[in-house]
Parts: sequence; structure tokens; C-alpha cells
Amino acid sequence: MNPDHLVQVQKNHYYHCYDSIDRFISYFYQVDLTKSLQPQSILEVGVGNKTITNYLRQYGYPVTTCDFDAKLEPDHVADVRALPFVDDSFDAVLAFEVLEHIPWDQVEMALAELHRVTRRYVLISIPYASAVFELVVHFPLIQRIMKKPLVDLCFLRLPYFFRRIPIAGEHYWEMGRWGYSKNIVRKLLQDRFRIMREVRPILDTIHYFFVLEKR
Repeated sequence: MNPDHLVQVQKNHYYHCYDSIDRFISYFYQVDLTKSLQPQSILEVGVGNKTITNYLRQYGYPVTTCDFDAKLEPDHVADVRALPFVDDSFDAVLAFEVLEHIPWDQVEMALAELHRVTRRYVLISIPYASAVFELVVHFPLIQRIMKKPLVDLCFLRLPYFFRRIPIAGEHYWEMGRWGYSKNIVRKLLQDRFRIMREVRPILDTIHYFFVLEKR
């Protein structure tokens, strides 16, 4: 078997290592961004522990799941580089924390598949390797005054542009590391999509979201 197609993350990892605060902050943004698009049909590629799928289904969204790992019990077992769906099958396709698990020279192939099977939108998140300083304030009546629960007063990010991706690990690449700047990632995405939004979650320094519209 091609080593690029081996399962990198074992099933129990999604249940014992995904219970952190920043992970649940990421879940909020995954759900909120998906709901903002009001899709009539959704494909989630890379199901993890199915937190997002289960939530969206609970609220009436029709979600089809696809993952390379059969042990995660997706609706379809397949690779993001060869999705088993006809063109324009879904209103929105979600691929959260998926693309970094394949070699960089094959990410374009995966994006082509995401582009092919969506009718309108693709939502992705990828890790942003960086050192971060963030100051967030919460005070009484902030929700009424500011229309949001928290105020982000200060945010500084230093990408690890001087660090290469570790040889051993689950990720082949990460945005912010040597050779994978944000601009390089944007350029690759813009070959097929219009970038509608870029979202940096408050208090989650690891994940970075792109909301994409099919060209």
C-alpha cells in the first residue's frame, strides 16, 4: 500500500485527545460557519468523532459523511483525492483539518475533488503554526453592547516561517511553516475558489478557516 494512503490517526485519538477547550471552540466555528451558508445538503470529509455531523443532523441538516478510515464508520469510505460522488452533488462540502494530512503536492488534487462535488461552497480549516499573543476581555452587558460575547483587544501572531514541518508526525505541512505561508495557501485556493471569508477563531490559536465559493 502507498504510505500516503495509510491511516495516520487511530480512532481512539478522536475521543481521548479532542476534549480540550480550543477544540470545542473550533467545533463552534465549524458549526456556525456551516449554518451561515444555509446549505440544503452537506458532505463532511473527515468525520473525526462525528461531533459536527451529529450536531448538524440534530438540527435538521442532511449530512453525508466520507472518510478514509472505515473504523470511523462514515457513510462512504473514500479518499479526499478521489471522492465517490458525481459532480455538483452537495450545496456545501466541509473538510476540517483534513488537507494537512496529505502531501502538499497532492493538495491541489484534493481541492479539485472538493470543487467538483460541491455546487456552491467549500469550508476548510487547516493548522496555522505560529506563536500567538492574545488579549480577550469579557464584562457584564458585553453581549448587549457589542453584539458578541467577547472582545478581542489584542492579537499578535508570529508564523513559524523559520521552522520546517517535523519529519515524524501526522501532518505533511502546516500553514505558517517554512515554505507554506498564508499567501501560498491563498493562491492555491484561489485557483478554483473565491475566498469569501477567512476566520481566526477567538482563543483557538491552532485552527484557521477559509469559506470558499466555487468559481
